[in-house]
Amino acid sequence: MNYLNKSILVKLWLVMVALFLVVLYSTGLVQTHKLKDIYYNQQLTQMIKEAQHVAASEELFNNPDPHLLAVLADALDSNIMVTNADLYIEHCIGMGMDLRGVQAEKINVFELHDIPFVERDLQSVMQGNEIFRRGPYHFLNTEVLTVAVPVYENSQIKGSVIFSAPLAPVEERIAELQKITIYAGIVGIVLATFLALLLSRTLSRPLLNMNQAARAMVKGDYSRRVEVRSNDEVGVLAESLNSLATELQKKIETLEQLDRNRRKFVANVSHELRTPLSIIQGYTEALIDGMAGSDADRRKYLGNIHEEILRLRRLVTDILDLRRIEAGGREMEMGLVPLNELAAQVVEKFQPLAGEKKILVSQTYPAIHSTVRGNRDQLEQVLINLLDNAIRYTPDGGKVMVSVKDLGDKMMVSVSDTGPGIPLEEQPQIWERFYKVDKSRARKGGGTGLGLAIVKEIVEAHGGTIDVASKPGEGSTFYFTVPKH
Repeated sequence: MNYLNKSILVKLWLVMVALFLVVLYSTGLVQTHKLKDIYYNQQLTQMIKEAQHVAASEELFNNPDPHLLAVLADALDSNIMVTNADLYIEHCIGMGMDLRGVQAEKINVFELHDIPFVERDLQSVMQGNEIFRRGPYHFLNTEVLTVAVPVYENSQIKGSVIFSAPLAPVEERIAELQKITIYAGIVGIVLATFLALLLSRTLSRPLLNMNQAARAMVKGDYSRRVEVRSNDEVGVLAESLNSLATELQKKIETLEQLDRNRRKFVANVSHELRTPLSIIQGYTEALIDGMAGSDADRRKYLGNIHEEILRLRRLVTDILDLRRIEAGGREMEMGLVPLNELAAQVVEKFQPLAGEKKILVSQTYPAIHSTVRGNRDQLEQVLINLLDNAIRYTPDGGKVMVSVKDLGDKMMVSVSDTGPGIPLEEQPQIWERFYKVDKSRARKGGGTGLGLAIVKEIVEAHGGTIDVASKPGEGSTFYFTVPKH
């Protein structure tokens, strides 16, 4: 019973066998009943015709030929009885009896012949009716079908002809049919077993494979796939399971990547915080211990502390900005932003810093003032970060160029410099948080390593793209696009 509950193959086999046997039994039962009726009606029709044929013989009572009746009874394997109007037997031939010409002995039909009639039945025949009955014939220990028809002479009923035929041949044919039904049932069971085994390959095996794949997923293995060989419900289920495994694998990989990024982010933040905090601690302890012997030294120490505090503030601000952008927490009030005007304003803000380093900042804008749909503050931050990096990494006396181009359905802004450039192998990594190309100049430049990460998040939030073109020693060009609509 436990195996029955666990094996779908056994269930399929039992269902198919039971269904086949029920259909076969029902069909056999109906067929047997129908064939019995057919055989019975056929034999009844034939017996009535033969009885009528005998009754129509003109010499049946005048000069009868008992030999002819014997041949007919033997041919039909039946008993033929001829009676007169008083129900006395004239002849009784066949089925173990041979009474020819016994009318003188006045033998009543009910005294001799074991027929399934009663006296009123034969009285009905004497009134011109044809009757038939089926019942036991104890003389031969069998069931017989008996037909009685009247015999006319000059429109007067002179007697009757009674035909009796055993129903054993009919029963034998039915028995043969039942044997065939039994054999068909055995063949059906064998066929059902074969079909159940065949179905196990197309149904049970894929289900077992899906079960193994599901168990593998429980253990953390999302690489297993179920082979799909059909388009039915089992095939759809296999495809769904494969899709589930693929999606789970992607989700797990994404979560693992997020976890790695989180750990890396925490490590980078810890590193970025540790250095300024160590510097602040060192200068503070020096002041407390009185190591600054003069007012100039104390101002120098306090200036360094102030510089590191500003660096910490920029770092915290950048981290909070990046987190808000990623979480969608920063307000995105969209509107029409004229990039020409915005770029010119940002360049104007950086003119003093560029003047200190004697850097020439040039601008190129399209003749027509095209606008984009975006958030002005965030797009301004993108320009500030890019221009700040360009001026910061461009040596004294270098050049920085800001360009705005109309590309039809979008606007492109580029910021070029004549700085040291970025090696090709490092360009994909500059968008990562805290990544710095020149580690030795990281503190001197004052960057937090989050500026480009913030820029990338803002541009992509506007539905745009950002990239860089750079060669070591030839400077860099950062360019981004923003859709107009």
